[in-house]
Amino acid sequence: MDTRVALADVSGVVENVTALARSLPSEAYTSQAYLDAELDQLFFKEWLYACPLALLPEERHATPIVVAGQPVLLVKDETGGIAAFHNVCPHRGVLLVAQPCRVRQHLVCPYHGWQFSFSGQLIRTPHFGGHGQHTSTGLDPCQHSLRPIRALSWAGALFINFSDEAPGLNDKLAALAHHWRDYDFARLRYGGSIEKTIEANWKLAVENFVESYHLPWTHPHLNSVSRLDAHSSLITESFISQISHHYDSELAGHGALPRFAGLPEQRFSMAEYPALMPNVMIGVHPDYLFFYVVDPISPGRSRQAYHFYFVGDDAMSDRLAEARQCVIEQWRAINEQDVEMLERMQQGRDSRGYAGGPFSPFHEATTHEFQKRVAMRCYLVD
Repeated sequence: MDTRVALADVSGVVENVTALARSLPSEAYTSQAYLDAELDQLFFKEWLYACPLALLPEERHATPIVVAGQPVLLVKDETGGIAAFHNVCPHRGVLLVAQPCRVRQHLVCPYHGWQFSFSGQLIRTPHFGGHGQHTSTGLDPCQHSLRPIRALSWAGALFINFSDEAPGLNDKLAALAHHWRDYDFARLRYGGSIEKTIEANWKLAVENFVESYHLPWTHPHLNSVSRLDAHSSLITESFISQISHHYDSELAGHGALPRFAGLPEQRFSMAEYPALMPNVMIGVHPDYLFFYVVDPISPGRSRQAYHFYFVGDDAMSDRLAEARQCVIEQWRAINEQDVEMLERMQQGRDSRGYAGGPFSPFHEATTHEFQKRVAMRCYLVD
């Protein structure tokens, strides 16, 4: 069934020629109806970044997280296997686990004591049929187990998918993995995160990430070492990307960090920044990688997180702590500059004087493509 919604006129953004297209109307960034459509058509159907694998504790632990507004429970069993469930008891809808915890034998609901195995199976319902009667006619444990969520890992990160019908994670990442076949992501080691709540719609963050047009004015220092004219764009069916062809780790101040081995020479001066629908952005460099995720809270508020990974065990040594921190602090500063513009764009969406603008045919084809894909997936277009 088609559950897209008919909203304001978005026909301008689906124009195939970027120079002739118009951006999404302001309502797409301020209306709950738009966000509901995006959650239903994108977030609840696509693979989403959940967390760094390294942040999950040892065996027999339960870790609650929130993804796309949904309470999710990540469980590590006694063998280290990871499963994901909707973090809600099927009896009365209580949040099952509120804080990360070690699980002795079973997951236990704090309200009525229902117990679940590491695989989510309902195994005990204390006194449900009366005092001392732990079963009841008509109660089928198989019908009241925890609802599973698909969970798979890639490049040191755990991804989840709320849909049973979506293609697999390998299918989603196949083109990008082939594009990056020179990088040995098995060597990645998690090195830290930055998180921040911003007063801006999630789409603005993605739109900003995939274009370099704003560099000279928003990031003057970054533009001095990675110039606007040294960037290009790449649009594929699987991802939308901007590329810097003038990356220099020595100039950036962290040249001591180990690099991926065996890269073609041209990749040592390249950094790529693709976005995967809907909200997963990646920065791959010769000496580190990050995932940047922006999660909608409301039409005008989002939660953003950068997760940094470095190359090999030596990169995580005390000797290179300063170099790792240099990378993280540089992106913290860049992000603060971006956030100011994102929040000012969100404020501008309240103006009656703005009804969507044009795209630069050279610099903003990526932004146009992202908006077009959102519109085609989520809104009914005449």
